[in-house]
Amino acid sequence: MSFGLDISYKTMKPAASGRILFWNGGSLWIGLSGAATEIHSHHAVQISLSLSKAGLRLYRAEDDWKSYDAAIVAAHQNHAFDGGGELTGNIFVEPESRYGQALQQRAVESGILRISDGEIDDEVSALLHLYIMKADDTELVTSARNLVARLAGNMAVAGLILDPRIERAIQRIREKIGASILLADIAESAHLSPDRFRHLFLEQTGIRFRPYVLWLRIELALSAYTANRNLTEAAQAGGFADSAHFTRTFKSMFGIAPSSVKID
Repeated sequence: MSFGLDISYKTMKPAASGRILFWNGGSLWIGLSGAATEIHSHHAVQISLSLSKAGLRLYRAEDDWKSYDAAIVAAHQNHAFDGGGELTGNIFVEPESRYGQALQQRAVESGILRISDGEIDDEVSALLHLYIMKADDTELVTSARNLVARLAGNMAVAGLILDPRIERAIQRIREKIGASILLADIAESAHLSPDRFRHLFLEQTGIRFRPYVLWLRIELALSAYTANRNLTEAAQAGGFADSAHFTRTFKSMFGIAPSSVKID
């Protein structure tokens, strides 16, 4: 959903409210959208869903604002999001995951890909129903992942895979994300020299090592924040120096400040 600051810098910036749920390799943000975000980019592939008849809008410099019922935004694509204060859902999928690779292949050429009418109508209806009925986290996550799988389709079944050394490295990073992470240590766990690991990691994931670690720290901090921790505690949980560092990084990735998010 839209969490935040109006791209036109109006003084009134309504906060978004809803639920944010995580799983390994993805997350679901669902609820009432706030004002339009600022232009931003992030590591994840984004699936944006209108859960009302009003639709939503996505912006990129090449196209200006366009209206959508549903769309896939490629990883690292500069964009802004406007849910118009309506019910929306955003699903974020890490592009090195099996489904993420398939979604990235679908969207990378256009940057923002319009999802065809009827392609995921059943999955969107099911997700909306569960949210309105205040279903538990597990049910909502399962519904969101079913929608991701539907969009990935046969491209994911075809078996897009990462180099196993990078898969091991990513697993090691996740295990250590709450502590200090050194490239040399992760490279050693992948049985690669630091220089070779640095280049292979970028080639396989599309992102440099340090920004990827930062992305995972944002996820960890946000997970703490959604569990009713304050900004300072959330920043500490994610390994940030302070809440200001967490806020700056979050805003650069999502176009909004974390304080503009209200969790149901």
